[in-house]
Amino acid sequence: MLQANKGNNSAFRQESRLSGQVKPHSQKSVLPELNVKPFTLSKVSRLLTWTDSERELKLWSGNTFKGSPTPKTFITHLNRGNLHPFAGISQYGNFVAYGELVGVKGGEGIICRVIVEPKLRGQAYGRSFCSKLLRIAFDELSYTHLTLNAFHFNTPAIRCYKALGFRQIAFRPKARRFQNEDWDLVILRKERPLFD
Repeated sequence: MLQANKGNNSAFRQESRLSGQVKPHSQKSVLPELNVKPFTLSKVSRLLTWTDSERELKLWSGNTFKGSPTPKTFITHLNRGNLHPFAGISQYGNFVAYGELVGVKGGEGIICRVIVEPKLRGQAYGRSFCSKLLRIAFDELSYTHLTLNAFHFNTPAIRCYKALGFRQIAFRPKARRFQNEDWDLVILRKERPLFD
């Protein structure tokens, strides 16, 4: 999940159907209400505006794309086998989150490329979205467990995933290099719940 941008809290306003702006949600309050639906191609261009630097792109997608993805290359990515892309839709019908579940039904699953619309980061939209992705992963796709990768410095994402029951199973130092930075990778896992 892309790291939350700090300092954006002053930009939040009451969400409306026309403006797409939102009121902040406290981390301690009830999670924002989201619907999770299959991702549609009409949202590709908007999604690709959510990273505005090469560093943010790498943070979100790792080595998935060579350079900035275009709508065409992203659509090619979506056609990979066993990839299930989802959109988080706010109660006002706005597209606010994206993520993928990857894996064969009944097998092992991976949750990846989770991102929240930049103006909403740090407001629990990621946690709300991911909690619903977990239900889809375990209830509809019947995954035995889910794994994910997060860069060690992406503490908001790691904190979110641990709050949802993921536990760290591995740490890979210097797993990725970006310009002159070495990025360590944290691997997390969540088992299929025994009882719902």
